[in-house]
Amino acid sequence: MVDKKGYAHAWIIALVFLIFAAWLGWHLHHKISLPEKEMSEAEINVVPIVEKNVAVEKQYIGYVTPINDVSVQPYINGFVSEVLVEGGQKVSAGQQLVVMEQEQYQAALDAANASLSKATADFEYARNYYERIKNAGLKAVSQTETDNAKSSFLASQAVLHQAKANVKQAEVNLGYTVVTSTINGIVGNVALTKGDYISPQNVLFSIIQTNPMRVVFSISDKDYLEENAKEKMFDDERIRLKLANGNVYEYEGVFKYSDNQIDRTTNSVAVYADFENPKQKLMDKAYVTVMVAKDYKGILINKDLVTLQSENSFVYVTEGNIVKKHNVKILAESGNNYVLENNFLPTMKLVAEKITLKPDEQKVKINEISGEKENK
Repeated sequence: MVDKKGYAHAWIIALVFLIFAAWLGWHLHHKISLPEKEMSEAEINVVPIVEKNVAVEKQYIGYVTPINDVSVQPYINGFVSEVLVEGGQKVSAGQQLVVMEQEQYQAALDAANASLSKATADFEYARNYYERIKNAGLKAVSQTETDNAKSSFLASQAVLHQAKANVKQAEVNLGYTVVTSTINGIVGNVALTKGDYISPQNVLFSIIQTNPMRVVFSISDKDYLEENAKEKMFDDERIRLKLANGNVYEYEGVFKYSDNQIDRTTNSVAVYADFENPKQKLMDKAYVTVMVAKDYKGILINKDLVTLQSENSFVYVTEGNIVKKHNVKILAESGNNYVLENNFLPTMKLVAEKITLKPDEQKVKINEISGEKENK
């Protein structure tokens, strides 16, 4: 009876061992089929390392705004005599826009000129009289009379200066009856007609400079720090636009300046760039896609093949039949790829699949394939 129990225990132990062996075999089989290949495999795929020119582009949302936007307002009160422009019209700096009734301002100028003539005559008389008194000497005239003559001369001189100033002001006011443009641009909506009474508190219409136009877009604080480290921001990059219809705008932009503070809500900095706009394709307040492109010369490698570390990122390469880690410097990101500095030796090939390398170096069997796989 004891022997039968012993046999039963032995069978149970054997059965447990067989179950464990089956589980271990299944586990090893599935572990080998994972994407990362253990280096116990004899063969790995590699591709040539080819340096190329890569254009890396960053995109931002921007909006169009005029560099100069003028609100046309009169300097004086009066009735409109002529409106010389209409909405949408192109105007040049100095061009006449509105003429106000001039009669009252012409009359004010005539009165000022009359006052100037009288003040001039009074001044000449007072000056001549004072000169005669001074030349006569104190024996012929009293000190009081001399003082009075001097006082009259100085008073008439002040009146003359005031009269000249009044004439100048009257001329300026008469000139203000003609409202002119201060910039080249396009006139906005004009709702002004002859006979309207206008004053300096009235905005008559606006004029917007259309060529060039300014585009404002925001970059991240990280991008700003990268740009600010250069001698001049965006100096080695091209700034272009994609319009609402999907077309790329034909003119490149010129960086002008960046804002002097970070927007706390978005951690971004506003950037201002100017674009030529001879055909008026860029309109005020329109949204555009800003494309900032920079050319790099380096190695384009799929991100999956680069192991990122805080100190030294690396890829796996082969030299001969030896596979090893190779430290790399990332220059930029381009979609699913990194652009790496070319610090590779001519004898190196890039391992084009995920692997796990336990020793620092290991011998493998090399299978060289096309150079396209690592960028898919």
